[in-house]
Amino acid sequence: MNLARQTKLLFLSFLALLQAVFANAESAEKIVSLAPSITESLYQLQKDKALVGVTSYCNYPEEAKTKEVIGTLINPNIEKIYSLSPDLVLTIKGSNRPQTIAKLKHLGLRVVVFEECDSFSDIRKNFIRLGRIVGEPEKAKKIIQNVKTKKDSIAKKVKGLHPVSTFLEINARPLVSANNKAFVSEFIKYGGGVNIFAYAPVKYPRISREEVLRKNPEAIILVTMGDVTEKEKQYWQKFTDLKAVKTDRIYIINADKFCRPTPLTFLNGLQKVAKLLHPEAFKKKRDNE
Repeated sequence: MNLARQTKLLFLSFLALLQAVFANAESAEKIVSLAPSITESLYQLQKDKALVGVTSYCNYPEEAKTKEVIGTLINPNIEKIYSLSPDLVLTIKGSNRPQTIAKLKHLGLRVVVFEECDSFSDIRKNFIRLGRIVGEPEKAKKIIQNVKTKKDSIAKKVKGLHPVSTFLEINARPLVSANNKAFVSEFIKYGGGVNIFAYAPVKYPRISREEVLRKNPEAIILVTMGDVTEKEKQYWQKFTDLKAVKTDRIYIINADKFCRPTPLTFLNGLQKVAKLLHPEAFKKKRDNE
């Protein structure tokens, strides 16, 4: 077989593969999402009408609560998922158990597994991939480009300002923060702050309250933890020598609205944190200035 014929056959095979991919995407009319971030992403891509099943953790946006619940993130009801006859089941490595994914595949269901997100770059890759899978590649690219532009604009606004030393509290008992390999830490990085536990040896380190007091952060950000959140704020306020307490800089951000790895939610989280750390950078100028 000559080189020209080989090249032609390879090209035709590639076209056939592309057609198969897009055919599969278009046929995904019944989707089950096994993670809140995937559910949110489908709404952002306006593919929510195809959603036939979600987990009990998929509570944002509000409309997601009207979808059929197939169980929890860790323990979904396999039989219920199968009974919905989905064209596509979307899962995330690390969030969904390997046993769950294996069982779903064994039943002959089409299962796609996404990687965990540790950065905005990871969020971008997952979202672009999801867009291709559900037949909305251009919409996904447009959303990502818009988010990236706004992210860069925020980072530019706070560039050169005093980096605010910040403690990010993700859990109270045990006390847990995040290092610079967790995507939520990028809120601080791009928002004009310095994460006081950026170089902890694990992504979500367990820390002592004494460590926090010793590092004496200028700001404390509490990610909502249910009823415990307000109690945590009151607890830290007792330490009147803390810089964050002296300047009344203990903040609360909503985990559901700001801390899930989707493009628009990431942008909301970054905007929120940047404005908390550097409100002066976001004040609207008067018309006569």
